[in-house]
Amino acid sequence: MGWGKIVLIAAWVAIIHVLFATLGGVNPQAIGPVTVVGVLLYAVGSLLNTGSELQRKCWKERPENAGRLFTGGLFHYAVHINYFGDELLFTGYALITSRAWAMLVPLLMFAGFLFFNIPELDRHLRAHYGAEFEAYARRTRSFLPFLY
Repeated sequence: MGWGKIVLIAAWVAIIHVLFATLGGVNPQAIGPVTVVGVLLYAVGSLLNTGSELQRKCWKERPENAGRLFTGGLFHYAVHINYFGDELLFTGYALITSRAWAMLVPLLMFAGFLFFNIPELDRHLRAHYGAEFEAYARRTRSFLPFLY
C-alpha cells in the first residue's frame, strides 16, 4: 500500500471519529444494553483488525516468508478479517453514540468494502500471488468468518 492510500485511509478514519465525537453528542441515558453491546463490538473489532495486522506483520518480517501469502492467524478465518474488524468496531461506535444517523457510517463502510475494497484487493492478491491466492480464497470465507 502506498503512502497516498495510507494518508487517505487515516484521514477517513479521523473524519469518522470526529463525526461521531461531535455530532454524536452526549448520550444522556444511563449505560444500557445497547451501549454495552457497542463497547463489546468496538473492542472485538479493534482486536480483530489490529491483531490480524500485527500477526501478518510479524510473519512477513521473517525472511523465509518473503514473497509468500499470509493465510494464518486470524486470516485463517476470513481473507479480509481486518475489514470485518473495522465493520464491527465502527458499528459498535455508532451504537455507543445512540444516534440513528450514526448507523449510516458502518452501512456505507460495508458497501465500500463489498463493492470496492474487497474486489480491488482480491485483484491485487490474485495478480501478485496467483494460484496460492486462488487456493486460499476457495477454502476461506471472504469477509465474515464461517458465513461469507
